Amino acid sequence: MGHGGGIINRNLTLTVITLLALVLFVNVSAVSAANTTTADADSIIKSSDTVKNYVETKKTVPSTVTVGTKKVTSEQYMYLLTSTVTNLNKNTKKSVTVKTVSKAPKPVENVKTGTLSKSEYVTLAGKITAFVNTYGRLPNFISTSKGTMNPNNLIYTYSKIVAFYKTNNRLPNTVSVAPWKTTSGEGAPSTVSGSTQAKIDAIGYKEATFRRAQGNSNPTTMEKIGWGDCWASSSWLYNKLSAIGVKVRIVQCVGGSYPLHRWAQINTGNGWVTWNYAKYKSQHIGAIGGYYVVKTYTG
Repeated sequence: MGHGGGIINRNLTLTVITLLALVLFVNVSAVSAANTTTADADSIIKSSDTVKNYVETKKTVPSTVTVGTKKVTSEQYMYLLTSTVTNLNKNTKKSVTVKTVSKAPKPVENVKTGTLSKSEYVTLAGKITAFVNTYGRLPNFISTSKGTMNPNNLIYTYSKIVAFYKTNNRLPNTVSVAPWKTTSGEGAPSTVSGSTQAKIDAIGYKEATFRRAQGNSNPTTMEKIGWGDCWASSSWLYNKLSAIGVKVRIVQCVGGSYPLHRWAQINTGNGWVTWNYAKYKSQHIGAIGGYYVVKTYTG
């Protein structure tokens, strides 16, 4: 009887320990699941054109991006973009885990202007996602058929891809790529003289003093009353820049949420680029999507 009771007690103890272990496992799993943050596909898609337009206007990648109710770093956003492109290519809209992603330690680039096919950019998206999963950071570069692309250029490129999906409900057949220095304006030499650049800067800082507001589209009136809309601002820049011999044009949005939005572009010897509203801390904004040319001054 004494030995039998010992066996029962031992079996009871083992059962209790097993149950406690199971409860502990379930609790840890629940806590782990609760601590896992995800971003839904629709929020990622919705944020893509905001990032695309930010790069095209500010000439740089935003340090953080708001995705739904979450704020993520640009590195985390890269992972969200590539994961989403992979999922969209499989006709699924899965949520993506928001991982901790470190910066690339030594980003480099040597890419030529051209286009990447859908099959190529989808394959590259998978490689970027796999790299982040393995190393916890962005790669210094990704090799493409056009050369190596750095992380900033990749963020911009994949934001364009997902923004296209947002508008057309499908992935694009191709995506254009160019050197990051061309997109950002880094290292691009200007052919204008120092005195002309000083005049351009003076115009830029003056334009920045005009408050952005609806109700006045006349550049002359804006100069008098101190405020105007995008039509007034772009026309004012056009008049002032053309007066000093700088190639300038006014462009207007095609479709989208703001089909009447206008902004200025200039060409100082390196092709047409959006007027650098951010440089002068302008209260007006530049590119927010596709456009057509309203009028051009070329000297």
